[in-house]
Amino acid sequence: MNFFITLSSKSSIIITIKIMLTSISEWFSSLDTTMQIFWACAIAASAVFIIQNALMLMGIGGMDSDVDADVSTDTDISAENTGHEGTLGSAGIFSLFTLRNFINFFLGFGWGGISLAPVVQNQALLVFLSVLIGLVFVVIFVVMMRALLRLEHNGSFKIQDCVGQTASVYLRIPAHHEAAGKIQISINGSVHELNAFTDGDFLPTGARVRIIEVIDSGSLLVEKL
Repeated sequence: MNFFITLSSKSSIIITIKIMLTSISEWFSSLDTTMQIFWACAIAASAVFIIQNALMLMGIGGMDSDVDADVSTDTDISAENTGHEGTLGSAGIFSLFTLRNFINFFLGFGWGGISLAPVVQNQALLVFLSVLIGLVFVVIFVVMMRALLRLEHNGSFKIQDCVGQTASVYLRIPAHHEAAGKIQISINGSVHELNAFTDGDFLPTGARVRIIEVIDSGSLLVEKL
């Protein structure tokens, strides 16, 4: 008897899910192309944003799979204290082109477009305003990251504590000290993003590494695990 009750419950759940998916599909198909793009960007970016931040709170740093380094005071510190000024400068140029910032842009773009659609009838203007909102989201995030990183550097965090610890490569690290990459490391429950070099081969984003030496106040020497 319990078996048939369980089977009936599972069947009801499956039928309910199918009805929901059908309704969502019909609703999405009824939208015009522009609104479909807005909703797709908003939902996808929101899902990745939630997962990304949940992983960060848990201290898991290997989420990002794009060429990447958030704008931070670490780069400025390292540029002043190491002989790799030119290479670090190039890292700063690409610091806005990160997976995280793309997600922030599409969050603003998607939800901005959805919010403005009822009051802005001109589609070209709607898209333009949505792009601006997306860029504002990126700028706000970068400013917040700068502020948080300054607080981290001014707090109790000591870069020497990183030696011997493991970390994830966040911005790919070129081989043989050619240029700086970035790593994410969790120290005392706080996630830090720091510049990193390697004497060995190229280290791709997501690779696990061990910190073997402090180069200066903002840079570390790492090796592949």
